[in-house]
Amino acid sequence: MHRRPLPWLKRHVRRFFLRLWLILLAISPVTHGATLPRLPALSADPTAVTTSGLSSGGYMAEQFSVAYSASLAGVAVVAGGPYGCSRGSVTNAATKCSCPSEHSALLDAAALIPGLGCHAFSPELQRTLSVMATQANRADIDDTAHLARQRVWLFSGGQDRVVDRSLVEALALYHQDMGVPDDQLRHVDLPDAGHGMPSPLATQACDRTASPFLTQCQVDGPGELLKWLYPQATVQSGTPTEGALKAFRQTPYTQGLGFTGLDVSGWVYVPAACEATGARCKVHVAFHGCEQGQGFREGGRRFGTQFVKGAGYNRWAEGSDLIVLYPQVLPSTTADPSDPYRYNPKGCWDFWGYTQPHGGALSTTPGVRHPFASRSAPQMRAVKRMIDDLLRQP
Repeated sequence: MHRRPLPWLKRHVRRFFLRLWLILLAISPVTHGATLPRLPALSADPTAVTTSGLSSGGYMAEQFSVAYSASLAGVAVVAGGPYGCSRGSVTNAATKCSCPSEHSALLDAAALIPGLGCHAFSPELQRTLSVMATQANRADIDDTAHLARQRVWLFSGGQDRVVDRSLVEALALYHQDMGVPDDQLRHVDLPDAGHGMPSPLATQACDRTASPFLTQCQVDGPGELLKWLYPQATVQSGTPTEGALKAFRQTPYTQGLGFTGLDVSGWVYVPAACEATGARCKVHVAFHGCEQGQGFREGGRRFGTQFVKGAGYNRWAEGSDLIVLYPQVLPSTTADPSDPYRYNPKGCWDFWGYTQPHGGALSTTPGVRHPFASRSAPQMRAVKRMIDDLLRQP
């Protein structure tokens, strides 16, 4: 004889699985992207849009600020180099514009052999190459005259063996060539800093270069760069709230763009004050670095929100009427290792052309345009659409 389960037992079982489902939903924003909303229309201030980023995110922030210079008030680059540095070559990206951290043990030996290892060009030569890349792309970027009004904040570390400090020096020279006055440009260089975002929330030593690439350098990177980018505004720290950090769908912004490499979801921090009618809040786009996207996995564990919550932007957003957008890249690979198209195993932002099919990223000849750094580049267009949504009237 079979007895039916007791009603109270059935209720407890249902509650258990409901709670389990809610927990999984909370910790797995990527897999539930289809259920998320798109970005809200907040009537944000179109004259107060800025960008920043670390490493590949720094390169992305820079090329975005050049391509859409008419729409940007400033840019901050942490351990990144100048516009078009790779000239569309993954080899240049990994040997002239950066040096993957897992190769660092081989650098000293490789440096003894001509042609091997990572060797950044001199700041003067790299500056010249970046100016040439800008001229080659002039038909698909905003008028470079807009760059002269932008504010620029740069950070480099003397112990950074991933992005050599000479590349940040080249970036400073490039902006000077673009007409940025000295009083609008600041370069912070710490001799003891490794490769990472300096954040007071970090616990990793300043000279370390290791995941999560957030370092304790006695410098509040997000706070300092935001104060520099918004000199006329009140920029102060506050206490971030969980409800202000919201996941959103990125897929509406990638439609019709082909392969973008973007994850299905991203993050945005919206202080409650910025949801009020007529708030006109500022907008800042924070680009994560390689191995910092929420979907990057190492040792079976996903990186998650370590950058989104741990870099330190949100506390400044809360106290400064500032919306912070965190677009996300998803690691991807291709079956053909000889073809860079779609090959991005570390989830880096595209600063060498992996979103360009049919060999479109392989032209390294000076004067030849590089689509990955133009307004029509898939990642660039997607992020611009995100910003435009935040600027829209409700």
